[in-house]
Amino acid sequence: MSTSVLVTGSHGRTGKPVVKALADKGADVIAFIRDPAQEDEMKKLGVSSVAVGGMDEPDTIMAAMAGRDAVVHIGPPMHPDERTMTGYFVDAAKKAGVSRFIYYSVMHPLRREVRHHRLKLDTEEMLIESGMPYTIIQPIRYMQHLEPIWKRVTGEGIHAMPFNTHLQFNVVDLLDLAEATAIMTLEDGWLYGTFELAGPEPLSQSDMADIISNVIGKPVNAEQVPITAMQEKARGGAASNDRVKQMTIMNEHYDAFGFLGNSKILEMVLQRKPTTFQEYVRRLSTQN
Repeated sequence: MSTSVLVTGSHGRTGKPVVKALADKGADVIAFIRDPAQEDEMKKLGVSSVAVGGMDEPDTIMAAMAGRDAVVHIGPPMHPDERTMTGYFVDAAKKAGVSRFIYYSVMHPLRREVRHHRLKLDTEEMLIESGMPYTIIQPIRYMQHLEPIWKRVTGEGIHAMPFNTHLQFNVVDLLDLAEATAIMTLEDGWLYGTFELAGPEPLSQSDMADIISNVIGKPVNAEQVPITAMQEKARGGAASNDRVKQMTIMNEHYDAFGFLGNSKILEMVLQRKPTTFQEYVRRLSTQN
């Protein structure tokens, strides 16, 4: 009998690969979604069913939790009420007798100047003290930051991000993270652990531009986007004032300190070398 897994945030950028990775490994995946119109798309990713509800609606959460073996909780990005909403899922999981709760957090939640990180830290503390059997996954920045700007990178030869072009990041492939999440959800031995998952290379924006250039065979230069331009773009995408403020704080923090991590834990989980940025760019170039 396959493991029944409820995945929250299942329709988001992180949730979709996690859902597919779980389904590919034979899990019975139930997608927690807010919009019933998302059901067909989730079914194509391999979910067996959907549960419609809201992360701020405890009754719908409790109904979705019944009969589940595990929960993978991917909270809404930068939401100020993440700890409270995650608490609803933890409480429901305990009442339903769920055997494991996998919380998708962030690497270095102790960076308390960044509210996004600080709220993850507070949520981790709540989960650890809840008595719920848990696994905490702490991912670093994704390689997939490249996808929204890919057309400009290939068309204009500009790799532009709101960071100093020389600061380093151990960016990681989201597909590796999804596979690791599925492994730690479905296999024994990962409970009561907190796992930092980073990519294999410390790379600056300039390093990334050079790698992209070598793959696509044309010059690519790294540029730092002014923070005001990032803010305008976010507002143009209907981001709330709070979201823009938190993105600004986060990007300014990364611009000052970079974001480095170690890939050994990810390698251990996957039992293979994590994807390099060059391998990721080659894959992306064949898809576009």
